[in-house]
Amino acid sequence: CRCGVVEVARSVTAVLGQDVVLPCRYRAQEREQVEQVMWLKRGPGRQETVVAVLHRQHGEHVQESYAGRVLWRAGGALEDGAIVLRNAVQGDEGDYECHLITFPLGNFEGRVTLRVLVPPLPILNPGPPLEEGQGRTLAASCTAEGSPVPSVHWETEVRGTNATRRSAHARSASVTSEFFLVPGRSMNGKSLTCVVAHPGLRHEKRITHLLSVAYLSDASVLGHTEEWQEGMEGATLTCLGDGNPPPTYNWTRLNAPLPAGVRVKGDTLLFQRPLAAADAGDYVCRVSNRVATKEARANVSVRSRAADDEVRKVDLVSASVVVVGVIAAVLVVVLVVVVVEELTLTRENSIRRLHSSHSTDTRTQVGAGGPGGGETEGGGLGVPGVSEEPEGRSYSTLSTVREIETQTEVPVVPLLPVPAGKEPKEEEEDGGGGGGGSSGDRDIKQAMTHFVQENGMLQAKPSTNGIYINGRGHLV
Repeated sequence: CRCGVVEVARSVTAVLGQDVVLPCRYRAQEREQVEQVMWLKRGPGRQETVVAVLHRQHGEHVQESYAGRVLWRAGGALEDGAIVLRNAVQGDEGDYECHLITFPLGNFEGRVTLRVLVPPLPILNPGPPLEEGQGRTLAASCTAEGSPVPSVHWETEVRGTNATRRSAHARSASVTSEFFLVPGRSMNGKSLTCVVAHPGLRHEKRITHLLSVAYLSDASVLGHTEEWQEGMEGATLTCLGDGNPPPTYNWTRLNAPLPAGVRVKGDTLLFQRPLAAADAGDYVCRVSNRVATKEARANVSVRSRAADDEVRKVDLVSASVVVVGVIAAVLVVVLVVVVVEELTLTRENSIRRLHSSHSTDTRTQVGAGGPGGGETEGGGLGVPGVSEEPEGRSYSTLSTVREIETQTEVPVVPLLPVPAGKEPKEEEEDGGGGGGGSSGDRDIKQAMTHFVQENGMLQAKPSTNGIYINGRGHLV
């Protein structure tokens, strides 16, 4: 049993302006009674001050300096001698002693230290006016004073830096934090919050400041297009320009007043009638606030109806010409294709006839004897190396004909020996009969006009196309 012991807390904390309990409890033994409880406060230099006296018979007595602020919490048995100190102030801080007088065991005491917390009351002070283009500038400062010293920090999405300084006072301490930034229009309207934390606060205290950055954006004019023409209705020009504070707008026209029937409404120029040619010109919009003045120009052109109709006519004529040209080109292509096909077929037929006639003449002129060829039965010349072409063979491409046309040399045919003392003409005339006849002699003579004798060999005369017509009308 813990009897004969005074139970007190070593320290008690109170918040400025709130009530606090100073505990003092005694565990009495059997047949032991507490006759009196006295509360003392120890000041500087161990100076004692009586706060209250609680007596079992005489009741409660509170010193005048604490009158109305000190109460006996239990109000019954003195074993619980705790008192309530109301509306605590910083002056209440210090050491308190609880003295008990018991019977028959005598006196007991206990000591408790009271600490009074002074919660801060933060103050936020905005800095000088912010303007775009300034350098590093103070945005705001936040000051908080309390006991013990509070902590201060900033919450914001704005980029910046802060500097903190502290000051000590007799019963408290203060802290001031300053937030610096480089002003820009993107910061305008953003929040800057000072956050203060302290043991005497249940929750952090926050003070929010909205940044105001003065600026003026570039001006521009919107609304005019190349489609503006005489008679168009509902035409407008809008001046685009943003700023803080909100800018004012002013519309003018270079070298001329604004046309009649045109009204300015805020940032918009309204044409309250159909457009006319006289509405053309340079329109100027001026945007201004306390920061600056800026302007934008718009060159307004209004197309006339006559010019628009002429453009339509020109476009129609151009379209017609294009259509006619396309049709003509198609017809030319078709005609060229037909002509090429016709020429190809004609040359193929000519080549077939050429080879067919050549094969027939060869069979007539070349004897049935040796393959080298000799004097024919009718007195003709045999050409070695010439074989009979089948009638079914055809040259179906133009390139084949061109290869034949551009040929400059033909196989060299050996010249048949001529009997001594006899001219070729006489040999031809005295040649044997038997199927040659006068018609075969004429064919050979005509063919010989296209050959020359060089070095004992019979060669074709040079020709541009290598094609000639024989007596029968065939291509050779």
